[in-house]
Amino acid sequence: MKKSVIFVLLLGVLASCGPHKPTVAELREQKRQEDSLSMVHYEQSMRYTDSLLQATLPQADELLKRFKYVKNGKYVDHGHYIHPQLQTAGLGQRIYLQAYVTDDFKTVVRSMYYGSRLNHTELLLDADSVSNAFSGSLHSFNEDGQHEILTLNDADAVALLRFVSAYSSTKIKVTLRGDKSYRYFLNSKDIAALIETLRLQTLMTDIKTLEAQYKQASLQYEKYCRRLAK
Repeated sequence: MKKSVIFVLLLGVLASCGPHKPTVAELREQKRQEDSLSMVHYEQSMRYTDSLLQATLPQADELLKRFKYVKNGKYVDHGHYIHPQLQTAGLGQRIYLQAYVTDDFKTVVRSMYYGSRLNHTELLLDADSVSNAFSGSLHSFNEDGQHEILTLNDADAVALLRFVSAYSSTKIKVTLRGDKSYRYFLNSKDIAALIETLRLQTLMTDIKTLEAQYKQASLQYEKYCRRLAK
């Protein structure tokens, strides 16, 4: 009989030592602490992102002074930033690579050709025994001679500019490939302008990314502020 009583008492003690079920008030406090930590995290993220923005914006502003803003047409809202060295005006018979950055952060590289018809659809860049080929869309017209413009898409345009930047200290040969081929070397002024265009593209992309990150962190911060204010 005594053993049965002791056994029942032991079961009662063990049951009382089981997992504690939190109360509603405790759960609310736990949630409040989690929200408070999240709010602090996003506040720190905003401060960090803003510090990067404040460091990057002046660099872009300074670099933009060396570029010209050109609108694509009289009634078009968007335009692009182009280095004066790479402008088309007055250079209709020049054979070169043109590059610019649009104000919606896209990068464009165009192979500008004047001469006998090539129908070139590919560019091949050679430097220091390394080569890279780029394809694009061709537009040709005849105006005081045969003109061809090969336009690369955004990703290929950036890749080409990075190639030029990486091998800027060596001679860079450009081969236009089509029904026939044409070869020339980039001059030092064009190389410098192409590198500055890549630099502008990098800064503008960084700014776009940082602004998006700041906006997202700000929205999350405000959300947790509202929760904690209740």
